[in-house]
Parts: sequence; C-alpha cells; structure tokens
Amino acid sequence: MITKEEKTLARMVPFNQTPSTSNHFNRPNYIDLSLNYNNVPHKSNAAIICTSHRGHLAFLKYALRKYRETGKFVICSYDPPAYPWDSDEHFKNNMPDLDMFAAAHMWIHKHFTYEEPKRNGWFWDVRYAQGVIKNFDNFEYVFTVNGDCIWEKPEGVDGLIELMGDNDLMAVSSDHNTIHTCAVLFKRKAFMKIMDYMTKHHKVSIIGSYSPERLLIEAVRVLELKEKKVPKQPEEPGESGNVDHYSRYRQPNTWNDIVGYRNIGAEWLTAQIEGYYPPDKKYFDFKYFRVIFSHCANQMLKYYETDDKRYLYSGFDQAEDSWYDRVYYPIERYGEEPICEEDIEKDKYFGLKKLGG
Repeated sequence: MITKEEKTLARMVPFNQTPSTSNHFNRPNYIDLSLNYNNVPHKSNAAIICTSHRGHLAFLKYALRKYRETGKFVICSYDPPAYPWDSDEHFKNNMPDLDMFAAAHMWIHKHFTYEEPKRNGWFWDVRYAQGVIKNFDNFEYVFTVNGDCIWEKPEGVDGLIELMGDNDLMAVSSDHNTIHTCAVLFKRKAFMKIMDYMTKHHKVSIIGSYSPERLLIEAVRVLELKEKKVPKQPEEPGESGNVDHYSRYRQPNTWNDIVGYRNIGAEWLTAQIEGYYPPDKKYFDFKYFRVIFSHCANQMLKYYETDDKRYLYSGFDQAEDSWYDRVYYPIERYGEEPICEEDIEKDKYFGLKKLGG
C-alpha cells in the first residue's frame, strides 16, 4: 500500500495549500520529491497497464486510484478520444481531467486506429506500454486491466502473484476458447513473448479479424505457455461451469476474493437492461456521466442525487437496448411522491431487482 504523501501526489487527498504558494510549510518540498519520486519506475516489481478509452471515463478515476493504492507502477494507456474530423469541444469533453492524470504514474496515447476498435485499441495500448516495460528489468510481473474494472482490496495484489506461482499467466476468467482480457497477470517473459506474437498479426491490417481474447489464447497455445486457472471463476447465474467473463452480477470469484475485483462497467450496463439496482454512486465521476450515458443520463443522475427510485424506474424504461423499446413517461407515472424507502410491491411492478434476489 502507499503512504499518505503518495496519495497526496495522486490527488487522492488534498494538499491543503494556502492561497500563497510561497508558504514553505504547505507547498510540496521539491528536494524531498526529487530524492524520493523521480525514480519511481524502479521502485516496484510489477507494472499495471490500464487500457482505457472515453467509454470508461465515468469509472476511470476510481479505478486508477485503486490501482495506484497497490504500490505498483501504474500506466494508463488511453485511446485518443477524437478523430481529426471531430470538433474541439468533443475532444475536450472526452479527455481525462487532472484528477485522473495524477492517479496514474504515466500515460500513453497510441496512434489513431480505425475500425475494429477493441482489436486494434487494446493491442496498441498494450504494445506501446510494452515499450516502457522493456526499459525496466525490475518489472517481474505485468497486469493488464480495464479502466472500468476496479479492485476494492488493492492491498491483496501480491496474493494474486503468489497464487499464480510458477505459471506464466493467470486471468480473472478463462475457458476452453477464451482467456478474457478484463484482468490478466503475466510473468514478464511470457508477457513479452505474447505481445511479440500478437504484433505479427497486426503488421497487416485485416478487416473484422481476431479479438484480443482470441489472439491471446492462440499465443498461449502456440508458445506453449503455462496458464494458471483460478479456483473460482464468475459463472452465469444458475449455469454451473458456464463462465461469465464480464462478472455482470458480482458473482463470487477468486480475483474478487483476493483484490475485490469488480467489472463496474458491465454491472452498470446489466443493471440498466435487466432492472437491477445500479452500482453505488461512489464509483462514478459524474463530470463524465453524460459522455457515455446520454440516453438515460437525466433520470439516472436524478436517482443518484435524490435516492428517489421513481427516477430509477424511469431510467430503466429509457435505457432499453433497442430504441423502439424505449419509453418516456412523466415521472408521476411511477408515483406521485418520491420513493426513497424499500417498496417491494412497486419494485416488483416496475421490474427493479436486487442482486441475488
């Protein structure tokens, strides 16, 4: 875990500066910072590569701060949020703010890529980060994680390394044809081999070709690497042995046990479509809420502001996955008065469910 000083540098706690920056008791001691933090990449045995894009912005600050709390070196590889034909305003609205920038040790912005955003985006994000990893032999382990996934127990990070043991990699979920990229731990040598293998496939552009998961499992098989299967994988509810790679329902799993792993982005989308209580407000950066939730943002923001479930019911109606199923009723349809306490009958009538219930 990290010290209070490190949390301050990551803007996780305030500096408490006076308006005058000439106050030597309040401003940072630059000699101390120079001696203790200028060589920070050399201070950890592992790097965490967080791959992200504009679709993660509402969750990214919380996620990065949790990764930072592990004490490992945190790299955020962020896809360019706009193309040359987009407006300046679009670019500004989709860029991380200072709180996010400070939460990671360093940032990488890959070159523009087009079509098949996940295949190209994830690969190039990690490929550029690999160039950083190569420069520091002390990084014995490499994590690749998503910007909408969080670790509620970052202090458990070394428990994952211990569990992997002598194997080459270990993912949060894996089955016979998929090693999912939401969260993966690699030994350094295995990571380098896998990324070099994937690079051969990306030198020539192919429309609609392999996903990162497909290339990853292919690389593991071709290179004959040893994968550690976690003892407990997130499974589809009521379907033993059928893996839910997105942990949509907060299912028990090994990574959750050790580092408190949750896929908040998947939980949020599932809650909208299937009518579950959404994740707690503490996970959201509401500055960016409208960037990715525009079709139901007004109602869901109202719910988070007031705890009035009428707006949650309304938000579900407006967030259907097909446009022709979306309905926009007046808020009074869901009740004349705010509904802030548990109301089982209304919850059932409007389709609101609890996880596990």
